[in-house]
Amino acid sequence: MDALGSRFERFLTAVEPDRAGRVIACEAITGGYSRISARARVRWRDGAEDTFILRGDPPPGSGVFTSDRDAEWDLLAALPGATSVSTPVARWYDHSGEYLGSKAIVMDCAAAVSLQDEMARAARVDTGAGPLTDLFVDIFAAVHQTPLDRLPARMPRPPDGPAYLDGVLAGYDRMAGEYPSCAPVLRYVSWWARAHQPPPVPLGLVHGDCQPSNVLVGPSGPPLVIDWEFAHIGDPREDLGYYTQIPLEPNVYWTDPERFLGRYRAATGLTEEQVNPRVVDYFLIIGMAALLEQLLVAAAAIGGAERPGILASYLINAISHQHDMFLAICDRLN
Repeated sequence: MDALGSRFERFLTAVEPDRAGRVIACEAITGGYSRISARARVRWRDGAEDTFILRGDPPPGSGVFTSDRDAEWDLLAALPGATSVSTPVARWYDHSGEYLGSKAIVMDCAAAVSLQDEMARAARVDTGAGPLTDLFVDIFAAVHQTPLDRLPARMPRPPDGPAYLDGVLAGYDRMAGEYPSCAPVLRYVSWWARAHQPPPVPLGLVHGDCQPSNVLVGPSGPPLVIDWEFAHIGDPREDLGYYTQIPLEPNVYWTDPERFLGRYRAATGLTEEQVNPRVVDYFLIIGMAALLEQLLVAAAAIGGAERPGILASYLINAISHQHDMFLAICDRLN
């Protein structure tokens, strides 16, 4: 058994002392964006077996994006009673990293595949992804309509939509002051976005990484939404804007934007003035703000290293790509 498997077995002894869990397999898996993930199979004293996903923080200084495991755990604990959307069962939390080496959430492993894989399969066999597109839209419309008073009290709550947008755009101004090489683009984008704010909508729960890869579908049971690390209360249209830049094919927004948005409006009750392709373009700028700031922080840290390595090139390219997207949106919507 590897080191993580041994650690997990000791953790199980602490949280389920009467079940005598033994880890019989443990392997690292991809996915989970900026977190380290593993799959572990456990055999209990009574012979029953379960498979779990372990989701923890990478070693300090080794990742690009950062998020808060305490906040993610609180949200995962609240969601089952707050929304119609299903998530994998969150079993336990090593809140100090004492057992697993870093703060880590342990969840049930679902017998399922990603909705993105199902969409790609439908495209290959030319059966059409319309029903899968509807499922995707309906799931995130339901996320956005989660009652905010059912969410953890520690989640920051902006007073209203316009105040929230003002805060995001103030963040662009702050980034421009801290990273002079990006200042011309960010100051222009901030100025433009203030001058073109769309009609407001009620604040909602924003997933923060809205894409079909974060929806799991299986032969039985409801679809499951995963990877909530960037969830927050904000303008729900951020998720729509964010999805437009996901490069995985098929991107079902670009397949038919009007159909996609018509389904979303029907599910949420929002108007065409509030949700249309131009508004979605605008919210790509809003939905990418937090990740852009983390890219800038990481690029500055790596760029100052004696031997920055290949990650520095990746970060610089990613930042340049975001700048190009933002300027194209401003030009297109003027």
